[in-house]
Amino acid sequence: MVVLLGHIPTVFKNNNVTIPWYSKIGAFEAVLGFLLISGLSIGNSIQRDQSSFFKRRLQRIYPVYVIAIFLYYFVNIEPLSVNLLIIIILNLVFLNQIFTFSYVGVAWSLSLEVWLYALAPFLYKLSFKTLMSITYASFAAFLFYTLGRTTFHWPYYTGLKYGINLLLLSFTWVAGFVYSVYPEKRKFLMLNVALFFIIYIVLTAVIELLHDIKHHKSEMFFNSELIFFLLKSLCLTFVFVVVFYNNYITNLSIRTKKVFNLLGNVSYPLYLTHRTVFIFLYNHKIENQLVVVFCAILIAFLVYRLFDFYSKNRVQRETEKGNKQLVMAEK
Repeated sequence: MVVLLGHIPTVFKNNNVTIPWYSKIGAFEAVLGFLLISGLSIGNSIQRDQSSFFKRRLQRIYPVYVIAIFLYYFVNIEPLSVNLLIIIILNLVFLNQIFTFSYVGVAWSLSLEVWLYALAPFLYKLSFKTLMSITYASFAAFLFYTLGRTTFHWPYYTGLKYGINLLLLSFTWVAGFVYSVYPEKRKFLMLNVALFFIIYIVLTAVIELLHDIKHHKSEMFFNSELIFFLLKSLCLTFVFVVVFYNNYITNLSIRTKKVFNLLGNVSYPLYLTHRTVFIFLYNHKIENQLVVVFCAILIAFLVYRLFDFYSKNRVQRETEKGNKQLVMAEK
């Protein structure tokens, strides 16, 4: 949802649409947080059943991804050509961000996740020390690239090729993966992830402040920009609490848990389709922010209900399991 809100001004920037404050909560920070959660989830998955790990991942990813590609083509219809077919095929096998761009723009991070899924069985065999070394090396590269984006105007992560994102952004995913495999290291990992997030926020804030000072407008940082760094910090803090204090959040009603599960299941199609919906509405002169957000959520829900077979089956299995436990408890 944070990414969705962040993309509103990127689509409607040429119109008289007021950029809302909530669009600056931190779309990129939400991606970093999601990678942390993804690493934790994949670590749990691979420990539960290694034999069908890749099968489960493909069942989860492909149906919604293929629909997202189809929807994007429908909204941005262009003549079929050999070049376009090659681009789509490369995207379907997740070689975008290596040889070409992401056809569905936001899918750049999905490619990164898939590469990490492919590495997960190998990472699972590594020692704690080796995994942390990988995490630190990735974080160091990330900080270096963050500085380079300012100093040398290097491109944003969506425009990178040759798999560079794997080096730059895997640190949060691997940290989540390590936490899953080595839960006894919880306090150590909490400290490390907290430091990762704090160092990143402080570094980007200092870069922005120095930029403003250079252009003799330092007051702008304190009057209007500092609040957005605080919002980004809140975004990362929320993810941090969800990951490391999830076991302490146990007093939720069954209905509340179902709502959260539904939101979690819809989040994947929402992430892949929301910008396509925005572009479609923009092309048809529909600019009301509540309307565009509602339409994006509606389309994501329909994609989930119609095509996300893996998630629906998982929900059904969990419901049946819960019903059986309830029956046993009554007996």
